[in-house]
Amino acid sequence: METNLSKYLRARRPIIWVHSGDYKEVDTIVTEATKEYKNKAIFEYRAFGAVNFETKVKSDEIVDLYSFFNILFSEGVKTNVFLIIKNAEEEMKDARNIALIKKIAETRYSNSDYNFTVIVVTEIETVPKDLEKFTSILDIPNMTKEEIEKYIWNFAKENKVNVDKKDVGEVAISLKGLTKLEIDHVLNMIIESKNNISISGRDIIIREKGQIIKKSSILEIIDFKEKIEEIGGLEGLKEWLSSKAQVFRRLDEAKKFGVDTPKGVLLVGMPGCGKSLAAKASARLFNVPLLRLDIGRLLGKYVGESEHNMRVALKTAESISPCILWIDEIEKAFAGIDQNGGASDITKRLFGQFLTWLQEKENTVFVVATANDITAFPPEFLRKGRFDEVFFIDFPNEEERERIFEIHLEKRGKMSDDINLKELAEETEGYCGADIEEIVKNAVENKFILETENEEEKKITTNNLLEATKSIDSLSNILSDKIDILKKSYKKFKIKSASQKIKNGKRIAGKPTFKDMVIVNGGKYTPSFFNEEREVYDLEVCKYQTTQDMWMEVMKNNPSGFKGGRRPVENVSWWDTLEFCNKLSEKYGLKPVYDLSQKNKGMLKINQLNGKTEYPGIADFKKTEGFRLPTEVEWEWFARGGEVAMQDGTFNYTHSGSNNITEVAWYSGTSNKCTHDVGTKKQNQLGLYDCCGNVWEWCYDTTNSDYISNKMPYIYDETDNTRRVRGGSWITSQRNYSIFKQSRADALKNYNFYGFRIVRTI
Repeated sequence: METNLSKYLRARRPIIWVHSGDYKEVDTIVTEATKEYKNKAIFEYRAFGAVNFETKVKSDEIVDLYSFFNILFSEGVKTNVFLIIKNAEEEMKDARNIALIKKIAETRYSNSDYNFTVIVVTEIETVPKDLEKFTSILDIPNMTKEEIEKYIWNFAKENKVNVDKKDVGEVAISLKGLTKLEIDHVLNMIIESKNNISISGRDIIIREKGQIIKKSSILEIIDFKEKIEEIGGLEGLKEWLSSKAQVFRRLDEAKKFGVDTPKGVLLVGMPGCGKSLAAKASARLFNVPLLRLDIGRLLGKYVGESEHNMRVALKTAESISPCILWIDEIEKAFAGIDQNGGASDITKRLFGQFLTWLQEKENTVFVVATANDITAFPPEFLRKGRFDEVFFIDFPNEEERERIFEIHLEKRGKMSDDINLKELAEETEGYCGADIEEIVKNAVENKFILETENEEEKKITTNNLLEATKSIDSLSNILSDKIDILKKSYKKFKIKSASQKIKNGKRIAGKPTFKDMVIVNGGKYTPSFFNEEREVYDLEVCKYQTTQDMWMEVMKNNPSGFKGGRRPVENVSWWDTLEFCNKLSEKYGLKPVYDLSQKNKGMLKINQLNGKTEYPGIADFKKTEGFRLPTEVEWEWFARGGEVAMQDGTFNYTHSGSNNITEVAWYSGTSNKCTHDVGTKKQNQLGLYDCCGNVWEWCYDTTNSDYISNKMPYIYDETDNTRRVRGGSWITSQRNYSIFKQSRADALKNYNFYGFRIVRTI
């Protein structure tokens, strides 16, 4: 940064136009670049008048720029004069000031003894026409990742806070694009909230970058709630996005390994089938800001204005990267771009500019473009190098329609065993995802209007949903002629199907073991029961407490007091749950987590993937494959909503998913002294149900000092203090309940309040 300014000064450039709004940084650069000049004077002018460059004290005598130029003009003969003009855009439009600056520039070129340099600091790019040939543009580049890392260490030293050495590279990448002033602000917010600098502060960085975009009139920041689990079907696309997310979430590590930064994806296909939903869900998955580029906002009335706006939009996206840049219905933005012409000259230039940027970009802006009709584009738009992949999204097949019905019913707490998803899917062939959502909404609304007091009559049935389909015509029927044309074009381009399943039925990272498992991204946080940050690795977590149907399928006998297939299993001991986890693991071809060979002695060991078995106090659960109980650190992480809740600012809710216990939990005030079907209360931020109540959930404490240090056989008995139950049950009172409340398992000798939820390390 200093080197470029020094070069311009040595080249005797009379006017230097600095694009920046960070005056503190500019002052530092000017001071560094002018330190070799012994006979010098640095002056500063702002819109309200002259100020002292060192002290920033305002002068009462000089209040306009023209007078200041007149006073300083002759000084350039005696000494090296540097006049820094800040936020004086209106005065820089004045013809008298422009004429005087031009005279200074001409004098400097004609007289080698005249040394007067004008440094204009502004965020406006346009240089007055009369000054163009005398002016050098200076862009102050953002700090590199390495420079930000060094800055973080210096900041931490000055403020006497700890930095997680393992995380500093990822934090630096997240801070890229911000000025030093903005980085100072963010780091101060992180240490105020977290007491140290680690990747757990990423949500603060994302929110701050969101503020920058909100100040822009060209790009729009989208507040998203959608999760990848809310997409019914499209397994091929979801798996592909999950793999790219692994790179984006570990960019520092990936780059060091030699992995190329993902460029983006083009989603083409039928309207109402999930393209926009996928774009929003990908931002949640990647854990980065989501920006939307509306090409219509770029178009200006002056020559070159549209191209300038495009440059600003792309540069802004780059400056706050890593991020996702979403361009919805891109074919409408560049309408008429085909071999036959038809587009305006401006549209063609914008398209060419965008295409070049897309091809050559090496930054961490991941582009998600969606389109219904790709016949408007020339073939080169779809070739490799523009996007990493192009997916075709068709109308959902029967299996996908089942899943879409289930998602929308669960979202409203209306899913039950009485609903025949297969029948609904068969009756809605040709319906898109938006059609199915409308069916569910109408059925729920119609049931509400009946205002019945009978609990059974309040339930949504298959017939209610079938009746609602009669009022909604499918999109494939309404647009049948257009859809036939679109399908022929997709076939011609041989685009990969977004619904394509994994070959040979093999599991891959990012794909849950079965449909009731949800991917929960890991992260760092300080548990309510511990005084240090702990790390949680990526997990699969069951949406529901283990139901009696799930239990019976594996264990055959049902110990529950309150019978019902979708009710949580209860009255299960610690050892019962471990045995269930092992048997379920074997069913899915996974290596069981628990070595129960010495169960009769009260001794437990953990099977590691390297073939070893370790005592729980020293076992690494990241090196396990099968289903297991969560640790208490893991349980609190996902019950509080994990990374998603951190993004939303809801991580400290009193209960799982809400501050209102009635919305999310079956407790003594709502349960009628019994358990209830799982999934009938509101889900939390991760799509998990009943973390607040129904039955207590078994987990274990891995922060207990005796437990951690114990390398000898640990004997589990009824007084064991490492076994915990969390969450509350149908008999827990509201007064005694909070998501942060712990209970030791030795409090009760019978287990009729106890159930559990399975997890699995990814």
